Amino acid sequence: MPIVQISDPQQPAPTSCGVIVFRLDLQTGDVDGTFALALYEGELARETGVKISGPPGDFAGEYSVTTLRPDGTTFARGRMIAQRLGTQGVYLVRWDLEPVPEALQELGYVPGTRLIYEAIGMKLNGTEIAVAWDNNVFARRWPQGSAPQ
Repeated sequence: MPIVQISDPQQPAPTSCGVIVFRLDLQTGDVDGTFALALYEGELARETGVKISGPPGDFAGEYSVTTLRPDGTTFARGRMIAQRLGTQGVYLVRWDLEPVPEALQELGYVPGTRLIYEAIGMKLNGTEIAVAWDNNVFARRWPQGSAPQ
């Protein structure tokens, strides 16, 4: 069965959907994630996050993140915020990423374009959290004066 790319009706999204499993360091609060995107055709990639606010033993908080491609090269840097939803280990997660210049060029975006994703996650055990998102539902923040007309 062929892979079907889901795209935004206004402009194609860079990928269709994804899932990441973060491993939380209970002492520092930092995270190391392994993720899959349809775009990567079965290859796994990584995202690392350094906790900059929030309790270290909890996934909730703000992180400085670096997103890596399957070959280990950097795709983007930015922020991730995880917020508790309820009391059963569910989190709302939001990324605000700025792709590196090479990634912007590959995607056909102007320099300074940011990608903003919202997702939902759940704790799998004491140190692992799975987060899933749909790249068909994301926002681009264009640099001032550069949005397409």
